[in-house]
Amino acid sequence: RPDSAHLDAAGRAAAAVGAFAVRKRVLERVGHAQRRGAVIIAVDDILTTGATLAAVGCLLDGYGIEVPAAAVVAATQRYSAHPQE
Repeated sequence: RPDSAHLDAAGRAAAAVGAFAVRKRVLERVGHAQRRGAVIIAVDDILTTGATLAAVGCLLDGYGIEVPAAAVVAATQRYSAHPQE
């Protein structure tokens, strides 16, 4: 998907919806892993608004894949567009 650095939280969420797909072979592996008791953890390189992790979680949930946790490598501090806020 295109860079979302210029988008606000709502724009990031909208851009993330439909930006991801799961390959059939991955679904099969994950399904088998969860049936054996494996835990699926979503991983993102950087957390800004959480839109990417939310979209991935919703996508996997639609396939019946539970993602009880997420991990990020780095997080950004939310800055207001208005310095007085």
